[in-house]
Amino acid sequence: MPLFTDGCYQCAPAEALIAKVLAGRCTMHYTRVAVGNGSIPEGSTPATMTEPAGYVMNAKLSGATNPVDGECQVTAQITSDDVTADFSATGVLLYAEDPDLGEVPYTYLVLEAAPEPIKSKTSTVGKIAIFELVAAVGAVDNVTADIDLETLVTAEKVAEMIAAHNADEEAHPDIRQIAQDALDQVEALTHTISTIPTQNGSLTYTGSPQSPSWNGYDPTTLTLGGTTEATDAGTYTATFTPKDDYQWADGTKEAKSVQWSIGRANIASVPTQTGSLTYNGSAQSPTWSGYDASKMTLGGTTSGTNAGSYAATFTPKANYQWTDGTTAAKESPWTIGRATVSTLPSQSGSLTYTGSAQSPTWANYDTTKLTIGGATSGTNAGTYTATFTPTSNYQWDGGGVGPQSVNWSIGKAAGSLTLNRSSLTLNNATRTGTITVTRPGNGAVTASSNNNSIATVSVSGTTITVTAVAYGSATITVNVAEGTNHTAPSSKTCSVTVNLFNATLNSNTWAAIKAASDAGDAANVWSVGDTKSIRLNGTVGNFSFSNQSIDAFIVGFNHNSSKEGGQRTHFAIGKISGKMVALCDNQYNNEQTSSGYFNMNTSRTNSGGWNSSNMRRNILGNTGTPSSPPANTLLAALPSDLRSVMKSVTKYTDNTGNSSNTAGAVTATTDYLWLFAEFEVFGARYYANQYEQNSQAQYAYFSAGNSRIAYKHSSTGTAVWWWLRSANYNNNNNFCNVNTDGNYNNNNASWSAGVLAGFCDMRGQME
Repeated sequence: MPLFTDGCYQCAPAEALIAKVLAGRCTMHYTRVAVGNGSIPEGSTPATMTEPAGYVMNAKLSGATNPVDGECQVTAQITSDDVTADFSATGVLLYAEDPDLGEVPYTYLVLEAAPEPIKSKTSTVGKIAIFELVAAVGAVDNVTADIDLETLVTAEKVAEMIAAHNADEEAHPDIRQIAQDALDQVEALTHTISTIPTQNGSLTYTGSPQSPSWNGYDPTTLTLGGTTEATDAGTYTATFTPKDDYQWADGTKEAKSVQWSIGRANIASVPTQTGSLTYNGSAQSPTWSGYDASKMTLGGTTSGTNAGSYAATFTPKANYQWTDGTTAAKESPWTIGRATVSTLPSQSGSLTYTGSAQSPTWANYDTTKLTIGGATSGTNAGTYTATFTPTSNYQWDGGGVGPQSVNWSIGKAAGSLTLNRSSLTLNNATRTGTITVTRPGNGAVTASSNNNSIATVSVSGTTITVTAVAYGSATITVNVAEGTNHTAPSSKTCSVTVNLFNATLNSNTWAAIKAASDAGDAANVWSVGDTKSIRLNGTVGNFSFSNQSIDAFIVGFNHNSSKEGGQRTHFAIGKISGKMVALCDNQYNNEQTSSGYFNMNTSRTNSGGWNSSNMRRNILGNTGTPSSPPANTLLAALPSDLRSVMKSVTKYTDNTGNSSNTAGAVTATTDYLWLFAEFEVFGARYYANQYEQNSQAQYAYFSAGNSRIAYKHSSTGTAVWWWLRSANYNNNNNFCNVNTDGNYNNNNASWSAGVLAGFCDMRGQME
């Protein structure tokens, strides 16, 4: 509990209030001082008191000094006029205003060791008691207090108390009695006039002539002369001359001069303003209650324009005085009230972020009436607070003159979003790619993939990194959040193609395999001989396949691309358990002259060569397309996902037959499924047209030395001979074939044999 000076103690709430003032939450304002005549209860301290012990009355606040070295001095006083009964002050408590708690105790002055006696208004001796309290305020710049204006005229009140005492008829009774006794003795004397007459009582100006009455005047002994009547207030001289047989006590008989007076009439009170004035921009003068121009002269400030306090003066004229006996001018305050501002300004229109500082326009804002402060301009979008304070001649509708807060705002500009690309392709060599986002402001960039199993995303600032996961397509959606100064724009997308392929061919879809071929990556990922499982379902000719599992295997990449078409991966059908197999019907190795069997033609002829053969048209299905395959063909029996990626190949073959061995007999066909030519398998010509090889190339699978022996698809322990598409150059009946031992041979076209078909998975749309 801090002790400051001469018994002043800091109360408990003071420290918290000082902290609030230093934080700018309020000002230091003292409200009142209370006085008590008791003792602090046992167990209590000055810091814990909420009112003085034995509370009697409130003193009047008369002053508060600005802080010096963290302390200020607060002055309070009590005059006897305010006291109904004598008491001794033992404690004085200063209060202050807390913004959260209201009025709180602040400083306690302990006077128990030397109580201050306080006299009542009925005492013959009046008294003014002044209390000085020291209050700790820390680093507070200034303090305010509710000062009682009556304390500012304490000296005048004291003079009034003294004058009233002296005018009291009952004051000094002993003196008055002595005077009366002496008069009686004088009057008892004869012939000698021992007392010069004096004015009896007093006269007060009435506006009419008056004469005094006299003490000691006996017209039988004295003659009255001089000035014996007057109207105006002032001092006059009468004369008294002893008549015959009478003389003054000094033995003389000459006239003696005696002054008498007419006192000034009292003016009951200083005139006061009647009614009220409100600022209107023009000069105004008040009207006065109690003003009589015949009795007093009006001076000082008698008119004004601006709102505020003024002081007129009233001076008694020659025949008048104030009730306190003075004749000096007295001030009378008068005021012009502030005009009212009824409507608080508000933002007019709207502002949108531009990157530059902006200020709002205001509705109902008049610079002659209000001063603007606070945040009057801003750059960033958001809400700002301006303040409006009435100028000196104005006030708010409720009478306040403090600043009023008004919010205004700058709206966010429309956001935008631009991507540096709308599509992105990733592959085995380039597994990541970036998307750069351009947007105004600072809105956070986010991105998401619609298929995280294909591609994932991560975001760093305005850079989006896309990482390939597996083959397929994904859409990356980019969003920009609302920023400080911009709204959130519409999202943008980037399509991502992922050509990321599994090194195990069979683990890839046909679509992925096609994509690898399209991208020219197939040879970088897989090898000749790699297999991909398929299932055959359906009737081919007269033979039915039911969920037949068989492997397609790679026989070459971009095989003979200058003639047959580039960006193609060539496959053969097929393998089972690692063995090359040929598809065989139930009449394998038998001659069949009716349709529906795996023969080159239904008769012993190679006329028309490969182009016109039963095998090409009716068994493999090259009269149709993968999307519309002919019924009962191998093309129709292939799985749909495979057919969806197949593309035709241009094959050059002897399409004449009939023992043709000319260059002109070799022409092109467009095939989706085909049989291999003699040169494509053996890399040499034996029975084929010698000119075929000029437009053909041996497949990498066979040039690598892989076995040419094929086994029956339904019995993989049985080797079978299988058809080649090359017609025999020196007879009209036979097509080339591969024997069961893997060597070259030829046979009649009408015989049913094994079918080892080729196809391509490659770039482009399905035809």
